[in-house]
Amino acid sequence: MRRPLAIALLCATALVATSCAPPSGEPVKRKIMVIGIDGMEWDVMGPLLEEGRLPTFARVMSEGTWGELRSLDVLESPVIWTSIATGKLPEKHGIMGFAKKPSAGGQPVPVTSNVRRVEAIWDILGSEGWSVGIVGWLATWPAEPVNGYLVTDYFNYGWAPRQDGKEERLTFPPGLAADIENLRVLEDEVTDERASVLINGAVPEDEVLRKRFNSLKMCIATDETSRSVALRLADQMPVDFYAVYLKGVDGVCHLYWVDMMPESGPPISDEEVEMFGDVIARYYEEMDDVLAGFIEMADENTTVVLTSDHGHSGPKPTGDDYRWGIAMHDPTGVLAFWGKDIAEGQQLADASVLDITPTILALCGMPVAEDMDGSVLTEAIDPDFLRSHPVRTIDTYEPERESVNVDGREPIESPIDDEVRERLRALGYIE
Repeated sequence: MRRPLAIALLCATALVATSCAPPSGEPVKRKIMVIGIDGMEWDVMGPLLEEGRLPTFARVMSEGTWGELRSLDVLESPVIWTSIATGKLPEKHGIMGFAKKPSAGGQPVPVTSNVRRVEAIWDILGSEGWSVGIVGWLATWPAEPVNGYLVTDYFNYGWAPRQDGKEERLTFPPGLAADIENLRVLEDEVTDERASVLINGAVPEDEVLRKRFNSLKMCIATDETSRSVALRLADQMPVDFYAVYLKGVDGVCHLYWVDMMPESGPPISDEEVEMFGDVIARYYEEMDDVLAGFIEMADENTTVVLTSDHGHSGPKPTGDDYRWGIAMHDPTGVLAFWGKDIAEGQQLADASVLDITPTILALCGMPVAEDMDGSVLTEAIDPDFLRSHPVRTIDTYEPERESVNVDGREPIESPIDDEVRERLRALGYIE
C-alpha cells in the first residue's frame, strides 16, 4: 500500500499575493534546470524524509510544489523519458521500448535518437533562441544538433569519441566528447573503497556476495559521470535550459530491493540482508547530495524541475516464481518544482509525466502545443505569474506533420550494442 503523501509537516503554507501586472504574451527569460532521477519514489523517500536524512529534498518540498507523478501504461524508461521531454504519448513520439528488432531480423537493437519523430523541449526552446544543455538523457544517441550542447546517453560507455578518424556523435558539438572524456567514470574504475560506503561491513570475499557488491559499481559510474559532466559544463558553458539524467537509483532498486524488504521476494540469506539492506537508502542520501550541488548553482532567476519516470516495488510473484525487471516498476513517481515563480508549499493533485513539458513552456511564457497530450500544472505556478503570463496555445511545434508510423524508423546499430544489451539484461529489462 502506498504511503500517503501526508508529509505536510515538511511543507510550508503558500501565501497567495495579488498582482495588477497586465497580461504578457512575451517569452520570459529565466533559467530552467531539469534533474531527472530514474526510478525515484515516495515509499522509499517518505521514511528518509521523516528521519531528516534527505535535507535537500525536504528543502525543495517545503519551498516549492511537489506530489505524486503518474507514469505511462508502458513502464519502460526510454519511452517515459521521451514523453517527459515531448509532452506526447509514445504513439506520437515513436519510442516504444528499450530495444527494437530490425526488420531484417537479428538481435534487438537498443533504441536510438533517430527513432523519435517529434520535437523535444530542448528543440522547441532552442528554435526560439534559448541556449540548451542536455546530459545523459535516454535515447539521445547519435547526438543531434542543438542550440548549445548535448552529451548523449552513450557517453557513459567506454567508447572513444573517434573511431577510424570518424566522430562517433557521442556529443554535440562533436569535439566536446574529447574535451570531457577525462570526466567519464567507467565501471572498472570505481574502487572497492568507493562502493563500500553503500554497504554494511567490509568488502565481501565470498564469490556470490562479491559479484553482487560489484554490481554497485555500474550504478555509481554512470551517475558520477553524468553529475561531473553536468556540473562542469554548467559552470563553463552556461545555458538557459539544461537537463541531466541520473540512472543509479533505478539500478540499485532493481538489484537490492529484496535485501531492503526481504518479505517482498524469494528467500535470501541473512548475510545478504545485513550487507545490502541499506544500499537503497544510502544511495538516496547520495542523490540528496547530488541535488544539493545543482541547487547551489541556482540563482534567483532559476526554476528547478525534479522528476522521476516511475516508482518501484518488489518483484511480482507468479506461482512458484517471480517476475523481475520492468515488473518491478511502479506507475507512481516523484515530481517537484522549486525556485522562481513556483508556488510555495503546494501539493500536486494529479500530475502526469506528460505535463512536464507543457508546464516548462508555460513558465517560459511560451504557448503550449495543442497536439501535446499533457497539460500545464497551473497549481505549481505562482498565481501572480499566471495572471501576468496566462497560458496560451498554438497548434503544434512540429516543422512538418508526419503520419504516425512508429514502425517506420530503425534504430542505428553501434559498436557498443552488446554492452548496452548486457546492462539491460543485468536489470532484467530484456532476455
